[in-house]
Amino acid sequence: MNMGKKQLVGLFAVVNVISFFMAANVMADDDSKKANYTQVKVGMFQPTGDMDDANYDNGGDFSVAYGRYLNKYLVLEAGFDAFGSEQNLSGTNDQAGSYTQDNVLVGAAGFITLKGEYSAGPVDLFGGFGGGIYSVTLASEIDSSRLGDLDTDDSDGVFGVHVVAGANYNINERFFVGVEGKYRWTDDVDIRETVASIPVEYTGDLSGYSVTLTGGFRF
Repeated sequence: MNMGKKQLVGLFAVVNVISFFMAANVMADDDSKKANYTQVKVGMFQPTGDMDDANYDNGGDFSVAYGRYLNKYLVLEAGFDAFGSEQNLSGTNDQAGSYTQDNVLVGAAGFITLKGEYSAGPVDLFGGFGGGIYSVTLASEIDSSRLGDLDTDDSDGVFGVHVVAGANYNINERFFVGVEGKYRWTDDVDIRETVASIPVEYTGDLSGYSVTLTGGFRF
């Protein structure tokens, strides 16, 4: 899926308009729940699409978020998400000789998500959608027979969108734990470098899904 800048700006505009018109009604019909929360999410990232085709392994995902209830059923969440994956290659050329190459592709995003939430006793079920701006870095470490250890890195930036679904269990009125699944689509990264005639490159999307365990605090 290709997501251009105009589509992402439009998505943010819709979220902002909803927030503006509903902010005055924050928690008006559910005084038992705090209006704000912070949350930490830790889990795994499974690349799909172009990263999977390039044989990148499963990686990790870590994010922190701030959420605000617009009303009983609607939540606006913003935060920072970081995820990464590794690729192992080997080869030979005239300049470097035989070599092994470890590539690590890391994405870091500032994101915003609009969630719908339904409470069933102490459990809150949710689903939503959002978008983010991704800074992407490809770092490579190379061990060559003729030139020894080599390393380099390069970066790019892309836009992306995501959908989420999951559940939270409320331990009490302030603390909660849960699980969240996220699937993201992004524009194509374009990173192209060489070290001793060895290509250090990635061209493709960062699409994939994450499953994280979460913990949060309401205030």
